[in-house]
Amino acid sequence: MRTVATLLPVLLALSLAGCASTAGAPAEDPFDPQGSGAANVRLLVQNLNFSDARLFAIRPGRRTSLGVVGGKQNREFSLDWAVPEPLQIEIDLLAGSKCLTREMVVDPGDVLDLQIASVFSQTSACR
Repeated sequence: MRTVATLLPVLLALSLAGCASTAGAPAEDPFDPQGSGAANVRLLVQNLNFSDARLFAIRPGRRTSLGVVGGKQNREFSLDWAVPEPLQIEIDLLAGSKCLTREMVVDPGDVLDLQIASVFSQTSACR
């Protein structure tokens, strides 16, 4: 019984500290489908080509390097994304070919799948 009496003030202090740390936090938006105001877009890339591919995100007024996906490998990228806006992906195969996907409007929280074809010249989504 003495142990419980000793631990009670410590447990009470920890529970109050937890309440105090969330007291100033903004309330969650019940209409936000992502739950915690997630403002990003996930890009899942499957590179079926033998060559490594360097990827760039093209948005109005800016071009951002995403990184490299090795040949015959998969990789996931996350982009900060606050509002719906157009996006294109530039794919530069390190062996020389280049491709720019069609423009599409992307919303925060979207998950995009990009597959880089094994025969790059037959990629219909590029222009």
